Amino acid sequence: MASAVWGSAPWWGPPPPAPARPLTDIDFCSGAQLQELTQLIQELGVQESWRDGPKTGPDLLRAKDFVFSLLGLVHRRDPRFPPQAELLLLRGGIREGSVDLGPSPLGPYARGPHYDAGFTLLVPVFSLDGPGQELQLDTESYSAWLCLPELMHGTSVRKAWQDCLGPPVPGGRESVHRTESEQGPKDQQSSVDQPHGDVTELDLHLNGDVTKATAESPAPPPSEAPEAWPTLCPAKVAAWFFAVLAEVAESLIPVPGAPLLVHAARHAGFTTILLATPGPPRRLLLFDLIPVVSVNGWPEGARSHSWAGPLASESSSFYLVPGGDRERPGASGWQLCFARQELALKALIPAPLLQAHAAAQALLRPLVAGTRAAAPYLLRTLLYWACERLPALYLARPENAGACCLGLLDELSRALEAGTLPHYFLSGRKLWAGDGAAALLMALARLRADPARALCATVEEAKTARKGGGLAGVGGGAHEGTPTSWKGPHLGDT
Repeated sequence: MASAVWGSAPWWGPPPPAPARPLTDIDFCSGAQLQELTQLIQELGVQESWRDGPKTGPDLLRAKDFVFSLLGLVHRRDPRFPPQAELLLLRGGIREGSVDLGPSPLGPYARGPHYDAGFTLLVPVFSLDGPGQELQLDTESYSAWLCLPELMHGTSVRKAWQDCLGPPVPGGRESVHRTESEQGPKDQQSSVDQPHGDVTELDLHLNGDVTKATAESPAPPPSEAPEAWPTLCPAKVAAWFFAVLAEVAESLIPVPGAPLLVHAARHAGFTTILLATPGPPRRLLLFDLIPVVSVNGWPEGARSHSWAGPLASESSSFYLVPGGDRERPGASGWQLCFARQELALKALIPAPLLQAHAAAQALLRPLVAGTRAAAPYLLRTLLYWACERLPALYLARPENAGACCLGLLDELSRALEAGTLPHYFLSGRKLWAGDGAAALLMALARLRADPARALCATVEEAKTARKGGGLAGVGGGAHEGTPTSWKGPHLGDT
């Protein structure tokens, strides 16, 4: 009996090839295979993960303790700085979209050539808790003005902050908004919030209560109109913060085995410092320190999030950060910041979408280095809008990471072309793309034409950095653009 054969091959040979699958997993714009993009994104996540890097935990903890100790010395130098504050530490610097400061000059720093990993620290220098303080809000631009009362806790507030006062708020009494406290006593236990393996933020708290340093002040006399109150100027606060920090830094004596402060500079409304870890391997960590006003309560006009459900009760507070007023560059208005809410939202975002965002951010990083583009925070906001618009089951499927990454880049291109993006927390408010949007749009178009090639190059760069001991740059040696011969901190004001 003749044996069965497949063509000329015996039956025990390899099976015939399976019928070709419909080509539904191809990106229409570039022709890239989505499965390949997803695999590259997963590989990039392995190579760039700070948590999985060698001996990174002690480096970060020592650097964090160094910064907190530095701020303690700042209080000794200037008692206006709160002795005990609740600090919010975010993984990723401002140039990586950690906080929205608008299209402001951010300095020439680039992750890789200049530092290995970046962090943002929100440092409350003033606290609003109760009806004694007046917060005036411009409902069109959502800029805020902090009108200081005459007395607080028996102390003359205006006299203490005389060098940081700005002009009276425009608009007068009609734009007054009183924040309503919706939050109980704050939880003062130290915590680290890391909901996913690829999460890019940490939520670290110091023991202390920012509300203890602030007591309710009496209402202003009837004869004193609110529009005549002097305001706390964010630009002057940022300048004061940097000046006192510089005084403390210049007096530091290097301690063997401790991080070394090698650079500090003021950019717009925040201060950037670079810390060199003792190693080996030697790492350079960037910290963006932002002096903020913490506000207990919830601003009028802030929206809810249908996809996330109600946020935790401790999230009913927000910050005022120094931010440029696009319409009035010389104005002394603050900008509303919802970093605490964003941290809570990140814990609810599916891991594949977080991976897609991290990959898009890595691709965007070299395109925005040294520019004033606000694209990194626009990309971050698109992450929340994606959760609002797309089914959770789609975003949670690991095989969709490649498509999500391309989708985020496409949405970012549309926002850059329009010049604005709707604010996620404030209805009617727009986020501005900045003056460099046109050039960035062209660079994104070139990248979008061959995303697989761009991702391959990013993965290879991450592998090289990891072998060298660094996270995204040269490893244990000198970093390009960062002098290594400094005896002490290098201070600049730009």
